[in-house]
Amino acid sequence: MEITKESTVAEVVSKNLGSDHVFSKYKIDFCCGGGMSLEAACKESGVAFETIKEEIETINSKISGTLNTTDVEIPDLIDRAKDTYHTYISDTLFEILPYAAKVAEVHGTENKEVLEINELTKGIDEVITQMLKNSILSLYPIINEIVELAEKPEEISIELLQDFQKAISRNEIAQSLIGESFKEISKLSSNYTTPENACNSYQFLYKTLKELQHQTHNYMHFEKNVLIPKALKIIE
Repeated sequence: MEITKESTVAEVVSKNLGSDHVFSKYKIDFCCGGGMSLEAACKESGVAFETIKEEIETINSKISGTLNTTDVEIPDLIDRAKDTYHTYISDTLFEILPYAAKVAEVHGTENKEVLEINELTKGIDEVITQMLKNSILSLYPIINEIVELAEKPEEISIELLQDFQKAISRNEIAQSLIGESFKEISKLSSNYTTPENACNSYQFLYKTLKELQHQTHNYMHFEKNVLIPKALKIIE
């Protein structure tokens, strides 16, 4: 796709491989803030539009091609969400929680920010767990039911649509909380910069938290700006 100032952040991420890394580099929210135009996002982040455009086009061409989910069936998108994003996020949180607690215990006296980072990480774990549970038990089954009724839209009940909206709203609330918590962790850690002579656990914690933030934003963007809009088109 042609990248213009009017393009939304979500559109660019959906169609250009590697653009998520560029947006993360300049702290542009491509999940909850994905509906913002590139012009507005660049202004808010203090980076020139031309810089963003050039870097995205460069990294995209190196990876080769564009990411187009238009022709991917909804059940396949759901499988991708569960098999790729859900597995990574759940496994990483399980692995990282003991490190957050350990670093807080060992270094909390001298570096008090790690005490708050530990609490924020535990909070993220609780909210993400509920968000993924909502997707598995509510959102995805409803979307699959809508897909099955695509040829008979008159059979899509008001109750089903109401449940769909409730499931979407629950995840939107969770996404907002998660996004704010990661922003706070990034701020407290000076964008995941460890102190000099930081131990291996300290370094692992910050490195993994940074990647977790990136992948979680990728997942939330995928669900909010790719999967759900595709399902909504069926019932328009």
